[in-house]
Amino acid sequence: MSRYIYSIIRCLPDPQTGEFVNYGAIAGDPVTGDWGIRQLSRTDRIRRFAPVAVLDVASGFMLRLETMIDAQRTPLESEILDEEWLRGLHHDHRNIVQLSPPAPILANSAQEALELIFGHMIIDPVPQPRQVSMNKDAITRELRDVYRRVDIDPSLVRKRPQVFVGAHVNYTVDFAIANGHAVQLTQAWSFRRSSLDEVSMQVKAWGYALDRLRGGEEARVIDTATRQISTIDAAVDLQVVVMPPETASQERCFDEAKEIFAGLGAQVHSLDDANAVGARAEMLVKGLESAG
Repeated sequence: MSRYIYSIIRCLPDPQTGEFVNYGAIAGDPVTGDWGIRQLSRTDRIRRFAPVAVLDVASGFMLRLETMIDAQRTPLESEILDEEWLRGLHHDHRNIVQLSPPAPILANSAQEALELIFGHMIIDPVPQPRQVSMNKDAITRELRDVYRRVDIDPSLVRKRPQVFVGAHVNYTVDFAIANGHAVQLTQAWSFRRSSLDEVSMQVKAWGYALDRLRGGEEARVIDTATRQISTIDAAVDLQVVVMPPETASQERCFDEAKEIFAGLGAQVHSLDDANAVGARAEMLVKGLESAG
């Protein structure tokens, strides 16, 4: 086992009262650079007393940390994620998002450290580990790994970029392969969820934005981390990776979504077939380089 350090990430709906709820955790080995981050599988309990704007702040913070962890795995990355870095996050974040003081934990990997933390210090209403594999995070983690395994410059993989269509429509997609021009958009959906109304509304909102794109309206992709803008055309490759349903009600929600996927000409894959998304992206990037 190795010495890892961790902090519990807390969300404070009203920092003045000091009341908080544990939102997630970050753990890493400063020596090897093995870092991981995880948030609650469900935020239903938090929503009872935290406004949507507060949850958006916490979610955005988790996304920024995830982006930093992804970035430090690439060559020539200047920022070192070590104990001082984590201590700095603890010191600097004293508002809606706060981190507990870094503490040591023995584990074989960052993921094992997070399992221990969630098993003993954070109450997650969804049983572990079975249900974790059923939410959307499991799909996006696999897609990140898929894109790392193919022959694509990591800087082309845009995580959680915003797609703007026309003057007023925008939607945050999970991944875009873009560098001045977007060649692929990829979205993950889990239909093994209890909040099916929420899934249905999200699919419809996503479908509405992309239907406007398919219709030929002017559109662009903006990387939320770098603010780089890429053009996008109506024929962009559209990929969807799903966690398929198990119950009858989940199946009905999935059937409705499949009609939207088909209408957009999206390629739909199960999680087991996610490698096909990376292979398609690699082919598109090589074709773009050849054309250039």
